[in-house]
Amino acid sequence: MLYINDILDPDFDWDEIEITEEEFDELSTELVIDYLKKHNPKERQMLALCWNFDNSKEVIRWIVDQPDTDKGTILLLYWYMQPGFYKKFADREECEAEAFWALEDYDIIQTIEKNYLSGFYRNQKYAFDPANDEYSDHYDWTSAYEEEEAKVKIPKELFLALEGERIENPQWEEGIPTEISDIMDKLCDVCEE
Repeated sequence: MLYINDILDPDFDWDEIEITEEEFDELSTELVIDYLKKHNPKERQMLALCWNFDNSKEVIRWIVDQPDTDKGTILLLYWYMQPGFYKKFADREECEAEAFWALEDYDIIQTIEKNYLSGFYRNQKYAFDPANDEYSDHYDWTSAYEEEEAKVKIPKELFLALEGERIENPQWEEGIPTEISDIMDKLCDVCEE
């Protein structure tokens, strides 16, 4: 079994290494989280701007669980996860029964709402307007929300635009920071098909 310290070692010998898809998922998740832990909340914002939401939700969960994550980053993640879809479920049990594959996202959305409304996120530097997303050609994420069909409503506070700094999308492929993309490529190369 490979460990995160192994793959971060620049002298690590990748020859004759093979990992399973499960090991790849675990190591790639650890690699991204390790990167985020070593950087400030700006990198979380940058990752959120280009993250492929088919990638590990553990990375998003880690970002959501950090009180120093910027509120603008959290609001962006919330709307990019399309919360309106999950509001058609009355509760977690109904989501599990009708769309078990969506449960992980459902839980993250619930955590964001609880944390956002309770003041868990202490910082707000980055701008985000869910009704006029400058990062996505001024897309209105709120337009997809059909409140009359929702069994549980999206809290009003999550519709409010946040003023602040707007940073450029770093265009990281799949949301993987450039600084660790070589290691990620090596992991891909040694992963069994």
